[in-house]
Amino acid sequence: MSDRAYVDPAHPPTLLGADPGEPGPGEPAAPPGAHPPARARRALAAASIGTALEWYDFFLYGTAAALVFPALFFPGEDPLTGVLLSFAVYATGFLARPLGGLAAGYLGDRFSRRTTLLATLLLMGIATALIGLLPTYAQIGALAPALLVGLRLLQGAATGGEWGGAVLLALESSPEHRGRRGGLIQSALYLGLILGNLAFVLLVAALDEEQLLAWGWRVPFLASLVLVGVGVYLRRRVDDSSEFTALLEQRRTSRHPLADALRQPRNVLAVFLVRAGQNTTFYLVSVFCLSYAASLGFERWVTLTALLVGAGIAVVACPIWGRVGERVGPVRLTVASLGGLAVIAVPLFLALDTGSAALVIGVVALAIGVVNAAADGVQPMWFTSLFDARVRYSGITIGREAGAIVGGGLTPLLAAWLVATTGHWWPVAALMVAGAVLGIVGALIARRSREPVA
Repeated sequence: MSDRAYVDPAHPPTLLGADPGEPGPGEPAAPPGAHPPARARRALAAASIGTALEWYDFFLYGTAAALVFPALFFPGEDPLTGVLLSFAVYATGFLARPLGGLAAGYLGDRFSRRTTLLATLLLMGIATALIGLLPTYAQIGALAPALLVGLRLLQGAATGGEWGGAVLLALESSPEHRGRRGGLIQSALYLGLILGNLAFVLLVAALDEEQLLAWGWRVPFLASLVLVGVGVYLRRRVDDSSEFTALLEQRRTSRHPLADALRQPRNVLAVFLVRAGQNTTFYLVSVFCLSYAASLGFERWVTLTALLVGAGIAVVACPIWGRVGERVGPVRLTVASLGGLAVIAVPLFLALDTGSAALVIGVVALAIGVVNAAADGVQPMWFTSLFDARVRYSGITIGREAGAIVGGGLTPLLAAWLVATTGHWWPVAALMVAGAVLGIVGALIARRSREPVA
């Protein structure tokens, strides 16, 4: 399917739904310079770099939850219970994501994409830095994990509004090369994963166990303040997207964007299913496998290196997959990607059972860097085409962040419980397959937006 075949010529409701340079029905032609390249580049840079920094903070907790938090905040429990409790706190961040997403979606559709993104970045940076200052269970007892839960909730709320806003800031600033531009936002997300895991790779290599648990784990959390300062500086230098600015000038923004978005329940459900299914597979690989591999006797550097290699490949692959999605269609690419994740489920655990570090690194890198990245790379372009511009922030965020609870927050906890109950990995592999099937169903029911929301 060609690029032009994917674009629906019968209804280009917004800049993102129209061919580059062609106005929608009844709309005046854009004046020359409406989308200056310099402005579009600044918007893409601000969205991408801010996204990388915010997801660094979010993924940093996931790595710490698997490697150090059980000993620091739940030391009185047996090792398995400590891991379960640590993952339970990890899950609270996902529970808060839809709430933060609802607030950000409303503010972003009603008032300003840019200001909303500044707020999410600041909230994330402050919460992450405070985690780095937390006293441990040995110092203040049960209050320590309670404070950890509270700060993790703030992290989740901030993350809930980040992705949708960053995608819109980047893609609404220019109608050209939507697949590649959207893929770059996804590359930034993987860059955040790299930074979050690289921090612990360096700490594990430089410090012994006692130093790591005593003070070393705090360093990457406190570094968030400096990184977030960079992101805030960049985002302050850009304006709202030209498309959203036009809505403001014409007083066409929705007064009730959340309710209006839910008037397209099919697409909200489609986004939810795709993200719930894909997150199930991704977080099993990127979070659960760290603790499972440790239980098999793998040294920490093996799984951390596997994640870094996979994420590094994905940084390069996502813009390429975004462009491929423009050519073949996002639904076809998503179905193929999720099908590939289902196929790779059993080989992943078989590789872990071999005890071969090289094999584990190779399979994890394939799963994250190639197969999962195919679905990720096309989603910014695809999801934005499912909703009218007046409710786009809300529509994307409601479905995406609700899917994060099911697929991301609960999956590592459920997987740890399944292994503890059955003593084997096969239920977790079955869970990966079920998640992939769920995502495929979501992809098949999605429909491009054809009518502006009233």
